[in-house]
Amino acid sequence: MGFFLSYWLQNLNPEQQAAVSHNHGPLLILAGAGSGKTTVLVSRTGRLIAEGLTKPHRVCVLTFTNKAAHELKIRVAKKLGAGADKVWAGTFHGFGLQFLKEHWKEAQLPKRFGVIDASDAQAIVKDLLRDHKAYEKARLNVDALIAKIAFIRENGRDNEHDDSIESAASIILAPKFVSRLRQLGVVDFEELLLRPLRMMKESSIIREKMQKKFDFVMVDEFQDTNSVQMKLIDELTASHRNIAVVGDDDQSIYGWRGAEIQNILGFPKRYKNCEVIRLERNYRSTSKILDLANAIIASNKARHTKVLKPSAGNTGEIPELFVFENEDEEVDQVINELSNFQKQGYKWKDIAVLYRSNSQGGLMEGGLRRSGIPYKLTGGTALFDRKESKDVLAFIRSSVFPSEVSFRRIINLPARGVGEKTIEAIEEVSEGSNLLFHQKARIWAKSNSEEKASQAILDFFTFLENLKVQLCSANISAEEVLNNELRILGYREYVQQSYVNPQAVENRWLSVTLVGRILDGMFNRHGRSLDTLDMFINCMELRDPVQDAGDEQANEVQMMTLHACKGLEFPLVFLLGLEEDLLPHARLGQNTDEERRLFYVGVTRAKKHLVLTRVRQRKRYGRHVPVAPSRFLLELNDNLYKEMHNGRPMESGVRESMLADLYAKLNLKIAERDAEK
Repeated sequence: MGFFLSYWLQNLNPEQQAAVSHNHGPLLILAGAGSGKTTVLVSRTGRLIAEGLTKPHRVCVLTFTNKAAHELKIRVAKKLGAGADKVWAGTFHGFGLQFLKEHWKEAQLPKRFGVIDASDAQAIVKDLLRDHKAYEKARLNVDALIAKIAFIRENGRDNEHDDSIESAASIILAPKFVSRLRQLGVVDFEELLLRPLRMMKESSIIREKMQKKFDFVMVDEFQDTNSVQMKLIDELTASHRNIAVVGDDDQSIYGWRGAEIQNILGFPKRYKNCEVIRLERNYRSTSKILDLANAIIASNKARHTKVLKPSAGNTGEIPELFVFENEDEEVDQVINELSNFQKQGYKWKDIAVLYRSNSQGGLMEGGLRRSGIPYKLTGGTALFDRKESKDVLAFIRSSVFPSEVSFRRIINLPARGVGEKTIEAIEEVSEGSNLLFHQKARIWAKSNSEEKASQAILDFFTFLENLKVQLCSANISAEEVLNNELRILGYREYVQQSYVNPQAVENRWLSVTLVGRILDGMFNRHGRSLDTLDMFINCMELRDPVQDAGDEQANEVQMMTLHACKGLEFPLVFLLGLEEDLLPHARLGQNTDEERRLFYVGVTRAKKHLVLTRVRQRKRYGRHVPVAPSRFLLELNDNLYKEMHNGRPMESGVRESMLADLYAKLNLKIAERDAEK
């Protein structure tokens, strides 16, 4: 046992070793930015298995991305060997999906139920509003309405302190929404967690089965959990309390989407006899950057006290704050700085430009385009939010086993004469009380051969069956199969007719191609089979496609919002717009503490060099108005950063060199003109 222990503790600092050595009972690992939390998770998972305290399949690691789960399993396997792939590692929603697939009968779901995304849920709510005359013409905020429906579903009641029209509508629509999901044979993302939780509470058999399934449960990025996820953790670990959570309350920045910081703040009280271990040694940033980060977050009072310490003696360069007159000057000068750093040896991909709101990114993007600097903009419309991607996924899903949502989406796409009257006729098919929509469609088509739409529907079923066969067994790639089959179906022509601009058509068709490439990647990793196709559908419906680990990052400046940068690191970081109303944001900010944490997250992305900016005036409604420095700057000692106004002062000799270059160019032009004479 001593050998195993020392093997898994190699190259770890004392705090990491303590976390990895912990066995039974609740454990809170407060992992500061850049403190090596993934290494701790990997080592603890491997050690528990290697020492015989558990079997791989009896360890559950809950994460927020499949990428993180995949990385953990690979790293454990490298050190542990065969069997490590049996560790259950995945997202909360992935856990819920597997639970419901195992208990589909008890959940009163079809065996091949579907998962709908936010846009599908929004479409259902809009449809329910049309059915409810009282709210049909009301100017409701649909996103707010969906959030209030979610609150009722989670808590079993409405928010009694909310007197908005959306709250009133949600009381009526919440049960109708749940009923519609059951009718369609689908679940949404909320139900992937709510239904397993409800089933575990209501059924002692299911509860005991799930509590006996895992000996140890671990949760990554615990500060991002919401109340439902916390309740799910409680249920899973109630019998043994072997729960280890890893997170950093100082990086809790998703309150706007339901994350409950109280989960991590109150964890030691929630779980009695909880051991708390702080990982404060930072392996990412220089001491000067960490000094600034520690000073920023110290102003938040409701937090677990932590002080980041540099792992090496590298003090580094002091962070810089540039003060510009306006946003145009800010963009121009940042472009100059980018070029200067590139000349100093930084690659474009080493540099990140961070900002609070997307409007700031638009201005910066224009400057980068004018200057010819390559960049990648993280955000915008995700691939599987595009209509064409969702159409293709519906074709693929319906070829394997149609959900009502997927089949209704494509039964008349492209148009094949299946109108509203035909849909109504299909819905009225009563042969068998539990028939799904696609089964009714087949029965109707066979029973009504005199109808024009009948043969079109039967031909469509033939197309779907052939698509499944081709995807699973053709001698060409899945990308080529989709391109060929969808052209034959007429879908390519449909896309061409949907957009006037030829370039827009190509961009939209690229979505079809990319879906095929992602599917090919999964076939390459897991084998070309119906099981892999089913796995692909599950991954895509959970909106977490696995990318090829071998893809090399292009040499581009990385542009993203502060929310999008979490978990990343860059040698050089520019953080723009440190002004009141931007950071903290006047409209988007949930509360000042969370906005300060957002600033902290941005600062701790920088490894070697950090550049901050603010302006004196910014354009509002067509005119420049004075803006104040962010309160987060005013809270800091000015010796933590170097402030420069209107750009970087030229170093000795640089001005002379620039003038010499200018004179040389002028002399060359004069010589060329004289030669022409």
